Amino acid sequence: MKTFILSGLLMCAAGVAMAADVTAICKLGDDKRTVTVAFTNPESKKMQCEVNCDMALPGGFGTVVCVKPVPGGAKDQVMCTDVSKGSAAWVRVKGTEVNCRDPNGTPVTPADDKSEEEESDALIKKLQKQGQDFIDRQKK
Repeated sequence: MKTFILSGLLMCAAGVAMAADVTAICKLGDDKRTVTVAFTNPESKKMQCEVNCDMALPGGFGTVVCVKPVPGGAKDQVMCTDVSKGSAAWVRVKGTEVNCRDPNGTPVTPADDKSEEEESDALIKKLQKQGQDFIDRQKK
């Protein structure tokens, strides 16, 4: 019984911790060409945020990206507005991805592009060799 109560309290505490995160809404305008991104930041400090609005197009998809500092205490504050420049209008908002960090916190270390490229090249060569080995075995 004590374990059940403790688990319930921890779940409530986790819910409160998650509720304090910056949220964003991608809203498609009535003209189907305008996407508005609005942020809510319950924190008292400014957060650096990136929002990716995944948008459906007729026969495809697109992404609207908004990268801005969000002031502390902001509520439904419009930070970005993007108008589709192509001939096709947006159909709907498929999803929203929000990534925020404290600009005064731990800096993000850049990835070592060279080592990633080397790993990628090695994997490609390995897969090519496996494919060629398979073809050679089939010929025998």
